[in-house]
Amino acid sequence: MKAIIVKPPHPGVEITEINEADNYGKVKIRTLYNGICGTDREIVNGKLTFSNLPKGKNFLVLGHEAIGVVEESGYGFSQGDLVMPVNRRGCGVCRNCLIGRPDFCETGQFVEAGISGIDGFMREEWYDDPRYLVKIPKTLEDIGILAQPLADIEKSVEEIFNIQKRVPVWSCDDGTFNCKKALILGTGPIGILFTLVLRTMGLEVWITNRREPTEIEQTFIEETGTNYFNSSNGYDKLRESIGKFDLIIDATGADAGILNQVIPLLGRNGVLGLFGFPISGAFSMNFSKIQDAISANNVIVGLVNGQKPHFQQALVHLASWKTLYPKSSKLLITKTVSINEEKEILKVLREKEYGEIKVKIVWK
Repeated sequence: MKAIIVKPPHPGVEITEINEADNYGKVKIRTLYNGICGTDREIVNGKLTFSNLPKGKNFLVLGHEAIGVVEESGYGFSQGDLVMPVNRRGCGVCRNCLIGRPDFCETGQFVEAGISGIDGFMREEWYDDPRYLVKIPKTLEDIGILAQPLADIEKSVEEIFNIQKRVPVWSCDDGTFNCKKALILGTGPIGILFTLVLRTMGLEVWITNRREPTEIEQTFIEETGTNYFNSSNGYDKLRESIGKFDLIIDATGADAGILNQVIPLLGRNGVLGLFGFPISGAFSMNFSKIQDAISANNVIVGLVNGQKPHFQQALVHLASWKTLYPKSSKLLITKTVSINEEKEILKVLREKEYGEIKVKIVWK
């Protein structure tokens, strides 16, 4: 079958024929769509340090974002159902993995399809375990591929709100979160999705980049009522005009040094969420900053990986945005490429295009 393969830790990617006998389960699925994200590109460019090959193999099938169609009825699925696989699979040993929450794996021996340990879904078909399949409504076939990255954000927001249960009252005086202020660093796909989730929940949101917004970003900003700040000259003006933030999310996946600039913007009882993996730089806190963080009850938390309940919540939000933010929802998929366009496929796997939110590979 045709597949897109990589050989981490070495850079490179190719579309080739494979004779693949490994199966994950008993449900036969034919691939319809794949999504491309920054993680795929980091693997292709040899920059993701923890990506590794399946045991006994000399290549890895790329792809952790997929929608496929069930080929044969059974195991709770009907022929023709659209499904999305959950990409992280548990170690099979620790308590969290045994209850379906490998996002909190205690051994670190989990595997991630298309990233580390097991093949991914950029191939014509695969077999899977029904426990790891999420049904996708056909009304969401157009933007449903976003449920995978959005699931990670759903889990992140859930985790932040669970953390904030430590505060006796973190809501506003009307019982909502409308008075809470969030700062999102980065206007890429993760930043946009964080913004949509938090605005849906009522938070005031500021999103930043080191330039003026693109036309697509401007549509999101206007339709969702989000605030935009050009951070090319730092964050001093934002601090002077807005003050402190209750929540800051680093969604840049860029230089870690940005955290040194935004820590002073975090308010009392605030949370700094780290999403994505910095590719350079350093972040440090001297004794004075540590004292400030302690006295202000601040929390710094790493945010990673949604599981099946978060995929399901992602579908609820995607469906709601078609009504709440109809213009924005139509702009979430910025490019579609056929698997037959080999040159273009290899190009989009190597580098992100300007203004890109989500690129979708079409197999049918």
